[in-house]
Amino acid sequence: AKFYSRFYKLMQHFSKLHSNIKLVKYEELIAGPEQKIKELVSYCDLDWQPQCLDFHLNTAPVSTASKMQVRQPLNNKAIGRWKKFKPYTNEAQTHLVNEGVIGLIK
Repeated sequence: AKFYSRFYKLMQHFSKLHSNIKLVKYEELIAGPEQKIKELVSYCDLDWQPQCLDFHLNTAPVSTASKMQVRQPLNNKAIGRWKKFKPYTNEAQTHLVNEGVIGLIK
């Protein structure tokens, strides 16, 4: 929770200083992938290509921890997954609420 609240505040700070930082909520990306990806491509001053939606079909080598995920289409499997751990997050929630990062989670 401390790491996340510091990251959150750092991103807010940089967003105020520089216009070249774009924050994207995963839930919004999943709800409207084509719209959000088009926004990102435009934000990066790149040309839109329909293949941007088919990233999972790219056969280029990937050597990151997410190499299995990038071979799958966008999905909502991770959304809300945290809720099964909610009973164990009271201390983290309190910290994030006190730091102004989140509202009280019910």
